[in-house]
Amino acid sequence: MTDINTKFEFPERLRVVYEDVRARLKPHDDREGTFTGFPDDGKTPFEDAFRKYADEPYIIKLAHGIVDSWLMSEPRIFPREMIIGFPRPIRPVYEHFSSGIEVWAVKDEEKRKELEKLLIPVTDEPMHREGERRIGDPKAYSFITQNMWWTGGYQGHTICSYPKLLSMGLDGVLEQIDFYDGKVDPSDKKKKDFYRACRIIINGISDWILMYADLAAKMAAETDDPVRREELLVNERTCRKVAHEKPETCLEAAQLMWFFCLWDWVDCIGRFDQYMYPFYRGAEDDDVITSVFMKFWEHGVHNVTVGGVIPETGEDAANPITYHVLQIMRTLHETHPRMTVRVHENTPKELLDLVVLMWSEGMSDPSVASDWNVIEGLTDIGVPLRDARDYSLLGCQEIEIPGKSNTGCEDGSINLAKILEYTLFNGMDMKENYKCAPDLGNLTDYKTFDDLWAAYVKEIEYFTPIYLDLCNMGVDKRVANVSKLVKSTMTEACIERGLQHDEGGTVYNHGVIETGGHGAVGDSLYALKKLCYDEKKLTLEEVYEALKVNFEGHEDVRRMLLSAPKYGNNDEGADEMAARVLGQFWREIAKYKSRRGDVFTGACSLLEGGIHYGKGTWALPDGRYAGEPLGNTIGPRTGSDKEGLTAMLSSVAKMPLKLGVGGSTSNVLIPTYMMETQEMRDDIAALMKTFLKMGGQLAQITTAPLEDMKDAQIHPEAHEDLIVRVGGFSMKFIEFGKDTQDEFIMRYSCCS
Repeated sequence: MTDINTKFEFPERLRVVYEDVRARLKPHDDREGTFTGFPDDGKTPFEDAFRKYADEPYIIKLAHGIVDSWLMSEPRIFPREMIIGFPRPIRPVYEHFSSGIEVWAVKDEEKRKELEKLLIPVTDEPMHREGERRIGDPKAYSFITQNMWWTGGYQGHTICSYPKLLSMGLDGVLEQIDFYDGKVDPSDKKKKDFYRACRIIINGISDWILMYADLAAKMAAETDDPVRREELLVNERTCRKVAHEKPETCLEAAQLMWFFCLWDWVDCIGRFDQYMYPFYRGAEDDDVITSVFMKFWEHGVHNVTVGGVIPETGEDAANPITYHVLQIMRTLHETHPRMTVRVHENTPKELLDLVVLMWSEGMSDPSVASDWNVIEGLTDIGVPLRDARDYSLLGCQEIEIPGKSNTGCEDGSINLAKILEYTLFNGMDMKENYKCAPDLGNLTDYKTFDDLWAAYVKEIEYFTPIYLDLCNMGVDKRVANVSKLVKSTMTEACIERGLQHDEGGTVYNHGVIETGGHGAVGDSLYALKKLCYDEKKLTLEEVYEALKVNFEGHEDVRRMLLSAPKYGNNDEGADEMAARVLGQFWREIAKYKSRRGDVFTGACSLLEGGIHYGKGTWALPDGRYAGEPLGNTIGPRTGSDKEGLTAMLSSVAKMPLKLGVGGSTSNVLIPTYMMETQEMRDDIAALMKTFLKMGGQLAQITTAPLEDMKDAQIHPEAHEDLIVRVGGFSMKFIEFGKDTQDEFIMRYSCCS
């Protein structure tokens, strides 16, 4: 559907589905977590499985628990659905791909401790004890974890190989498991157990799909409506087919991928328009695509990537599905699923026109990604060109090769501004008034800028190996807890190697570190260099004394610091300093390897982390008060860009983003009034394409006018459809807390 001027409308049958979904739609956070609510049914599948199979290896007990948790869940088919399938209930004990079995929702403390001992081999405790040992002071370590980093974090999102699933079918995957199991020495119990567990999972999925087939048959027999009966019989036939065989039609392919997506926690689905296209017969299958997309919408798929290039040839990959799914999202006008359009030299004008048109109508999706930057960045860290061309977005704005990767998807995040605070105050955490870092000196001790820079680099070099070792202990925890067992069955190389996802089973195993505060650090260092070291308009003592008291009584010093050029305004000196800071850290982490096997790379998509880290960071020489937000993306610190959109994008494009191919996105404000005419929309399309071509990596768009945000704080009921973008995901403005709302208003007040 390339006629972008004709807005998509749901056909009659799917209009019923749409209204039904709309009526039961859950809030944003529940959809993010695929949270269905805790059922009061008293069922305890994981505890039961671990007791029933007490003598079996952990991975086998876990596999049975996962399968039982699905098989004891009642299947649900809603009116007129073409694609069926509903998440299992989330009971107080459940498994999740981020860390394995979770028991936090068990309210009885004694019972929770009992279940932890029974179900969870490794918790975060070893990581924290090691952190205390390495830092040398438990109290200092606690302040560092509050204000400077988190380690061994989410480490969750990945994209399973949907092309593998659709080309092999579930029985084909079982044959693959049997083939590689047959090559393993019988004495290799670990691999043998892994293959047994994978079989249990795949057979469990097949049995669960057949439960849906039986339900559809039962409902068909009970209805008096011949049209509905035939619809249900189609559901039944489709389910019986894909429970074992590989799909042949678009309906079968969509149904199978959705069933597996449910077992994968409705995570990220990769390049949907590419792997579905071989099954697509044209407009007659548009209803199928629409139906599965309504499932994505209802249950919170985290990211869908479309467009880009064909991996084998580098030619444009856009096809009719690309346009159709964007039109569906345009009509839904919603925050789920998140969508990304890959942009390259030969991206069709019609596709960019549709993207900008969606923005002009008030949407924050889709984001846009640069094939120029990402593909080259991936090849620089050893990914072959063919696979680099096949990259996809996942999670909020992370990057990986779909079906072949475990990039950690946030092994951790770090606040570079806190490291600068330690550098300026001889290792003191000024917020906590506690010593947290080695003695290197105070600001007044650095007689030249090179001395100051060397001290900052030394602090980075001190903290980096400690920090990355703790991140790797997060990997160890996930290996012990077999956190990605379901994903391992459908990710290339895991079956071939006989290794689970987190122990290096996938083809690509890079680490990813979310990085914040580089803008504030760059601005601070540049202000000191310019005003103190070069022009000598301020003394180091004056700045040091002002910083110590959070500028109280030193507004003249603060004003001068604020007057120094800032990153985000296309000033060469300020931008170069921000790039220097970012490059220093990202080159440092690239010296180390993730426990999964490949080097660490950088990323910047902190969600609301820039607000959190800002609260924990003292006043800085860029003129920032203690506690003010830092920034949630690769762009400038909140409120520091004053020269408009083009200048901000030019600054971001100068950053060393090829070193940060974990996913480094930019917040971009383009209010709807800037896209009212075709000419204005053409200008925006050209600007964004130039940004992506000249060095930008990712851009996420907020189109809500500033005045609407301000009014929404006063009259939320009048702005229920006001969508904004924060560090990786879209959400309705009124659903954010006031701190985040205020950060949005502060962020965009400077450029309105």
